[in-house]
Amino acid sequence: ALCIVKEEGVLFLLAGLGPTVWGYGIEGALKFGSYELFKPILANLTPSQLFNFILASVIAGGLASIVLCPMEEARIRMVSDSTFAPSLLSALFRMARENRLLATFTEGMAPMLAKQVPYTMAKQVTFDVVAKALYALVATTAISEADAKWGISLAAAGTAAVLACVFSQPGDMILTATYKTAKRSTVGEVVREVVAEHGLPGLFLGLRARLAHVGMIITSQLLVYDLVKQTLGLAATGK
Repeated sequence: ALCIVKEEGVLFLLAGLGPTVWGYGIEGALKFGSYELFKPILANLTPSQLFNFILASVIAGGLASIVLCPMEEARIRMVSDSTFAPSLLSALFRMARENRLLATFTEGMAPMLAKQVPYTMAKQVTFDVVAKALYALVATTAISEADAKWGISLAAAGTAAVLACVFSQPGDMILTATYKTAKRSTVGEVVREVVAEHGLPGLFLGLRARLAHVGMIITSQLLVYDLVKQTLGLAATGK
C-alpha cells in the first residue's frame, strides 16, 4: 500500500470504488434477500433441511454472480487503466460500445460462480445451521435465549466467516487469475496453471490474509443481518 501511495498517490487506492460499492451492494442485497426468499419455497423439496438450505444458497450465489460479472470487469479496467472511464456508468457505457458487456458473462461467469457459490453456501448455510445448533444447546441449560442470542449470533457468524473464506479461496484464486491477464483462460486452464506452479496448496495462497480481512467483514455482515431481521420483527437466525 505504501509503495502504491508513493508511486500513484493516495487517490489511486480509491480507483474502482464505484463498481465495488454498487456491485457488492446490489450483490449483497440479492444474496441475502434471495436466500431468505428461497428457503421457505424450497423448505419441503427434500426431507433434508440442510440440502434445501444449500440449494437456496446456490441459487442466491448464482444470482449474485450475474450482477458482479460486469461490475468486476468495470472495476478491473478502471484500476488497470486510469483513463478508461471517470465513473461506473461511463465504464459500463464504454464496455457496451466495445461489445464487452456480453463478454463479461461468457468469460467471467464460470470463475465468478466458482467463487460466489461456495462462498454463499458456506456463509449462509453455516450461519443458519450453527445458530440453530447453539440455540438447541442453550435450551438444555439454565441460560435464557434472550441473554444468549447475541453470543450465539457472534459465534455462528465467526464460524460462517472462517468456512466461507476457506471454501471460496480456490474460487477467489481462479477469479483473480482469470482477470489479471488480457487473454482470459478457462477455469480448467487456470486451475492447471496454479497447480502446476504451486501444487494443490497454491489454490489456498493468501488464505491467512483473507481470513483476517474478509473474515471480519463477513462476521460483521452477518451480525448486522441478524440485527436487522430481529428489528423488523423476524425470528433470529437459527430460530
